[in-house]
Amino acid sequence: MQRKLSQWATQDKSKQFYGLYDLLYDKDWLRLAHDHVAQNAGSITAGCDGINMQAFDEQVEENLHLLAHELRTETFIPAPVRRVYIPKASGRLRPLGIASIRDRIVQEAVGMVLEPIYEADFSPYSFGFRPTRSVMDAVKCILWSTQEHKKFFWCIEGDIASYFDTVNQEHLVRLIRRRIKDEWLITLLWKFLRAGVMEGKLFKETRDGVPQGGIVSPLMSNVYLTEFDRYMERYTALSAKEKTGRRRHGEANYVYCRYADDFVALGNGTREQAEQLKEEMFTFLREDLKLELSWEKTKITHLNDAFDFLGFRIVRAQGQTGMTTKVLIPPDAIQRLHDKISRVTAPSSCQDSVTTTFVALNRIIGGWCRYYQYTSKASTTFAKVEYFTFWKVVHWLGRKYKLTVPAVLRRFKRGNTFATADCRLVRATDFRTQMYRQRFLKPNPYTTQVRLNREEHFYEPAWTGYEARPGMTDLRPLVWERDEKCCRKCGSVVTLHTARVDHVRPVRRFRRAVEANRLDNLQTLCEACHMAKTQSDHQRESPARRKLHTGFGGRSEETASITQHPVN
Repeated sequence: MQRKLSQWATQDKSKQFYGLYDLLYDKDWLRLAHDHVAQNAGSITAGCDGINMQAFDEQVEENLHLLAHELRTETFIPAPVRRVYIPKASGRLRPLGIASIRDRIVQEAVGMVLEPIYEADFSPYSFGFRPTRSVMDAVKCILWSTQEHKKFFWCIEGDIASYFDTVNQEHLVRLIRRRIKDEWLITLLWKFLRAGVMEGKLFKETRDGVPQGGIVSPLMSNVYLTEFDRYMERYTALSAKEKTGRRRHGEANYVYCRYADDFVALGNGTREQAEQLKEEMFTFLREDLKLELSWEKTKITHLNDAFDFLGFRIVRAQGQTGMTTKVLIPPDAIQRLHDKISRVTAPSSCQDSVTTTFVALNRIIGGWCRYYQYTSKASTTFAKVEYFTFWKVVHWLGRKYKLTVPAVLRRFKRGNTFATADCRLVRATDFRTQMYRQRFLKPNPYTTQVRLNREEHFYEPAWTGYEARPGMTDLRPLVWERDEKCCRKCGSVVTLHTARVDHVRPVRRFRRAVEANRLDNLQTLCEACHMAKTQSDHQRESPARRKLHTGFGGRSEETASITQHPVN
């Protein structure tokens, strides 16, 4: 069905689509939307209704049947999104809207309907939040455009002020109506746009913008900015003859590349001509799309002076065969990585387990190195990052176990890195510099036999190795081995995954929680015995004391805090 929709949209650019809403409550369509949402790392996070994917899946068939019934009878009402704030690289906070699981499934189903249609309309030079496209495709587009003989050396770095919060909803729906004539589907989109947000216990209406973090929001944002892509085609879609004529008359030609709301326009004329195009962009965005181009942040830079785009530094410099365009790692990106590593290995984190700390560092270093492994001189930078990480970990282990540096090296060093029985610290130099060889101009994946892979985006901060009970991840396998991999109550065999590490004397009876984590106060129990012991402990307490120490959604503090997740 998606292939048919995309083929029809490609064959007739003015075709309007009806009867799409019926697909949303189709049993197979809705089930596939659920599976896509369940695979997302954010499925463990609940919306304002407090239900995550695990709770939804306890009665998945009934919940999906109810969802289909509400869609069929047009009684589905989206819940307000839960507003949280995450730090940006600049130090400011980015608002993020977390929808409920039900709303995410419906949004995914809507995206599965709309995306094949709009993929036929989107610009080939738009790379953000689209299947088979990535950040490196946008960077390679710039490298291709800035070859020496083309002389596109003047760069306009576009910055739209608060884009996601200022999208004009009425104009967005008018743009969607050009392709979609299904009033039931349009009404559902209106419901999502006007669902509102919850900040704590405060409800706030949403009359403008699309919620950052919503599944269908990137698609709607691309639909909105496609108008800007078409405006830029008056310069970028010219024939070779027309471009030659413009240069003969002293006019500049331009190339253009957009990733979500970040865009770059490159010209082969003068700075004054680039200033003129910047004013045209400012006027079009304000008058036609009701958006504000940040005049101060939208800079005009010569390629020799370098500009930053999507976290990369792009500069024209001397190469082995003459002047060429290079993609480098910006110094502030290296500093941000050092700051993250320093936070994980700070003196205040010495109570954390070695295993979880290594896992946290592996995620931080691995993600950063994979992002920058296509840059120039990446191996040199990775070697410096490895050196920095090595000594940070040495001093952290020394503080944790009160060891000297030679003692730390004898105990934990394995080759050129550190390791425990469960985890090895990844080396930055394990990631080699690579050449990105894929073509940046990709065909429509819905009309070709191309795998629909997507670039992963992580809005939440990198995991820093947090443990509900610091140090328990290291103690868990020791207790399990000591108890001969059996439950201490019933004697049944348990695996490291199913074992529950229980405090013989509850944590709340100690002045400091860390004092309860002695080996002689820990025992291995199976799931059934652990639940029975927890209930027994609660029954022996007075009602007032039981209420005082009950939390975490009704579970006891001990039960909630000592449940550990296995680390691969």
